[in-house]
Amino acid sequence: MDLVKTFLALVLFAASPVWANQIDVVLLGDDARMSVMEQCRSSCSAHGNVLGAPSRSSSASDVASYAQHAKHAVIVIDATQGPLPITREHIQIARQAGVPSLSMMFVNMRGLEGMRDAGELVELVELEVRELMNAYAMDGDSAMVFHDSRIRVIPSLHTNGVGLQQVLERVSATPPRRLFDVAYLTGTRLDSYVYVLTPEESRLSRSLANGSEVVLWVNGQVARGTVSAGALTPGDNGELVLQLTSAVKATEGSRFLLERDGRVVGMGVVVRVRS
Repeated sequence: MDLVKTFLALVLFAASPVWANQIDVVLLGDDARMSVMEQCRSSCSAHGNVLGAPSRSSSASDVASYAQHAKHAVIVIDATQGPLPITREHIQIARQAGVPSLSMMFVNMRGLEGMRDAGELVELVELEVRELMNAYAMDGDSAMVFHDSRIRVIPSLHTNGVGLQQVLERVSATPPRRLFDVAYLTGTRLDSYVYVLTPEESRLSRSLANGSEVVLWVNGQVARGTVSAGALTPGDNGELVLQLTSAVKATEGSRFLLERDGRVVGMGVVVRVRS
């Protein structure tokens, strides 16, 4: 992950204009997030925050646009499965969408009841998720951990709260998202610095070179284009020039995603916007 850290060290801030509906707390992670969202709609208070979750069929760009104004994201993990590829992807998206802080919520805990090593399993999964967060500079070491229920086989469950209501109570005090006073430029040509995901990070990852088609998300906008200069292979980071078919609003330091078939294949930062 040294190349990831090199790339992330160059990302200064997430420039995020205010033209989209605001979600304060967003549920990300595997499809279990939809069950959590349904529970909240019927039986909990959002404590003054707007709570939301992207649908199961959402593309990476859809998820990023959904999360781009959130002050906090809860990564939902099925305790019986552990983190899935979508868990990693949603952490990547949260990073590029500028979500300031993450926590994790384990659901389906009752599915571990009767399992001899349930406590050790939950601890290992929690550690794995923290490491994923840390890999993308999302401070996994400080992330709160929540569970949907206690189970008898883990009597000393380490948790910051049990149940969605307690999640919302704890994250309600999360500071408002910081806004940057920057001038946005409109253009179709982006000089950029890009990290291309490895096959471990994305099964759709591929090399990018002159003429490669790209789908870009930046500041809630989606645009298609091609690489007009530069070349990178999976696991590399470096400079690329992207020529888009439609103009986008961005500024120096705007984070963006590159996707393929709706999945993330690269993460980047805008260096310069040109018409």
